[in-house]
Amino acid sequence: MPDSKKIHINWYIFSDYLASILAWVILYFTRRFLLSEPIIVDNKIFLNNRFWLGIIIIPIGWLIFYGMLGSYHSLYKKSRLNEFTTAAICSLVGCTVLFFSIVINDPQTDYRYYYKAFFTFLAAQFILTWFGRWVILYITKEQLKKGKIQFNTLLIGGNGIGVKIYKDTCKGLSIIGYSYVGYISQENNGKNSIAKHIPQLGRIEDMEEVIDKNDISLVVIAMEKTEKDHVEKIIERLSEKNVEVKIIPDILDILSGSVKTSYIYGAVLSDIHTGLISEWQQNIKRLIDVLVSLTSLTLLSPLLLYAAIRVKFSSQGPVIYAQERIGYKGRKFKMYKLRSMINDAEKKGPALSSINDERITPWGKVMRKWRIDELPQLWNVLKGEMSLVGPRPERKFYIDQISQQAPYFRYLLKVKPGLTSWGMVQFGYAENTDEMIERMKYDLVYIENISLSLDLKIMLHTFFTIFKGKGR
Repeated sequence: MPDSKKIHINWYIFSDYLASILAWVILYFTRRFLLSEPIIVDNKIFLNNRFWLGIIIIPIGWLIFYGMLGSYHSLYKKSRLNEFTTAAICSLVGCTVLFFSIVINDPQTDYRYYYKAFFTFLAAQFILTWFGRWVILYITKEQLKKGKIQFNTLLIGGNGIGVKIYKDTCKGLSIIGYSYVGYISQENNGKNSIAKHIPQLGRIEDMEEVIDKNDISLVVIAMEKTEKDHVEKIIERLSEKNVEVKIIPDILDILSGSVKTSYIYGAVLSDIHTGLISEWQQNIKRLIDVLVSLTSLTLLSPLLLYAAIRVKFSSQGPVIYAQERIGYKGRKFKMYKLRSMINDAEKKGPALSSINDERITPWGKVMRKWRIDELPQLWNVLKGEMSLVGPRPERKFYIDQISQQAPYFRYLLKVKPGLTSWGMVQFGYAENTDEMIERMKYDLVYIENISLSLDLKIMLHTFFTIFKGKGR
């Protein structure tokens, strides 16, 4: 699936941004018209400071509002009906707040003015927003319908139930862009009855490798009830992969109300959500990450520049040190730091630092004390590779070692790594793998109790640590 064919979510954002600007322009001129104020002054359209202030601030407010509600992800998985409802509700709430914040103070005693102004603003905001979104979603749905965009789908299971689920869901999934590329099962003899329809890509033991190799987006689990233990283990392993997971629910699951699905074609498929916090909290967490990292990079740019200059003149080597780390669901990324050690500090191989590490430069010790060397990671946060709060990212070299002693260490990969963590607050830096495992206990507690309020507490504790100069 070539990425060049895909419509980027930025077009959705731009559409909302443009719609909010036009809606504000319509409200501005509607108010002047209803208040009998001149629109043309000295042969020019009269645009006051309030107009320009609204053009700059209000669209940003709308984008933040939509972002908090999760509007800006999974463009090809959006429902036009759901987006219609969302646009209508958001327009009503947002326009009401803006109206009572701005328009209600207009010098007018005729209540009909407020009705006309409000409903004009509401209609403009909703119609323009929905029209832009509808155009983009129409194009995406046409791409899916014509097969120009497809998401690879893997079926887990086989024999009778596997064939039934494949036949019941194949056509329906193709309508929304999913295409079966193969299956995996316990056996590897290729004689499974479903092999007549799709190829076997491996065994269940090879699941992660098959997912990576075939760029799988959706996994459909088609296994018997008697295999419940296997299913639970499979779902646990899939929670570390960036894939959607669907499963066939039984009657008890349906009656208990635990079945959640957005799938209406063919067999009933229940969505398995492997996230640890609700979607709205994830959206707010991401919004906070973006706002705080962007603000911090702007305000702290003089400090970053000063620190970079000191690094440059304190020792030979690059100013910014980039190192590969393992992040959310095992994704590799480059983590950035201001270099605090001598150049080629690990020429003999990976080595953790200690309090009296001779590789740390004099200026490096100062930076570590106040954690200035970590500031470039705000760029990783802004890019979405890290979060402000989450377990510290480690290198594959150490993860492989730790996993042999504590296999549950990979559980930390279920959330984005962070600039700071509960483990860093309570334990601090680790000098060896044993200390990494000890620190992991605090991070596991964080993951089991993850929430926005806990993130706030951890950030406050981190600020106190930095202000006291207790970093290293």
